Amino acid sequence: MYDKRNILALHPNTGRTTMTISDKDQQLTDIIAQRHKLLIRLLSIVKKDYDARLTEHLQKNGYADFKIGDMVLMANISTEGTINNELAKKARITKQAMSKVVKNLEASDYIVTRKHETDKRATVIFLSEKGKQLMIDMFGAVTGIQEYYTSIIGEQDADLLRDILFRLVSDVCPSAVNT
Repeated sequence: MYDKRNILALHPNTGRTTMTISDKDQQLTDIIAQRHKLLIRLLSIVKKDYDARLTEHLQKNGYADFKIGDMVLMANISTEGTINNELAKKARITKQAMSKVVKNLEASDYIVTRKHETDKRATVIFLSEKGKQLMIDMFGAVTGIQEYYTSIIGEQDADLLRDILFRLVSDVCPSAVNT
């Protein structure tokens, strides 16, 4: 059923005239009025800002060949080495997508790969010396970005935000908090 509501609108030639608006149009108008506070939108904006700040820092510090999309590996690799399938699982991406990241980072000498000692089908991925330095520099940049955000919202709200996000991640992706 197509429900219409009457609304008044000023027409430039005739003055006042009656127009109709459907329920769907009203729903859309209501959604658009609320979307500036949607969690997905807010998280996306902060993530893009974070990525831009981190990329700028890394570029300025000699990491022009590092792509922010390759962060999925850096955020999930362990110091003892990690197999591709485990990295993909932790990053919540396909094995094929992680293999592409591995290829990019290996070509730039941020990681090295070795065959698994017991499972010859698997490859273990380790940080190279260049990759270890990148992680150290990246941590400094991330700390600086967090300090910048904290200067905007205050220490108490930053701690609260971190705690809330940690609780949320703990529930939606428990494996991400145990790394």
